[in-house]
Amino acid sequence: MALTATQITNLNNSMSAAQDVSLGTLLSNIAEGVGASYKIARGTLTPTTASDTVVTGLATVVAVVASLKGDPIATMSEVTASVGNQSGAPAAGSVYIKTWKFTSTSNPTLIAATTPWAAVDWIAVGT
Repeated sequence: MALTATQITNLNNSMSAAQDVSLGTLLSNIAEGVGASYKIARGTLTPTTASDTVVTGLATVVAVVASLKGDPIATMSEVTASVGNQSGAPAAGSVYIKTWKFTSTSNPTLIAATTPWAAVDWIAVGT
């Protein structure tokens, strides 16, 4: 769901009013932008495999984003997120976090990440 022009203006105004906007304030503004019926869940995951399932606590998830918490490392350079199976398997409200690394320093083809793992931050929107 896209933000309206008014919602974007309000978000910009609230961000410019305080140079250091807290994550909670930003998430509240985003939640208002996606609609009153939606909730936001967030967290930090330290992966244990190249593909981890995260149960968000939401009943259903409609969108998810993830990013590395810090800089890429040799064994984990990229992260992707997708909405999991919302019918209850493995769990309703779940998302999949997949981590990737480059095949080698001379080959940028992505393959499944390996240990050691770096932390991943994620945000999910749903009901």
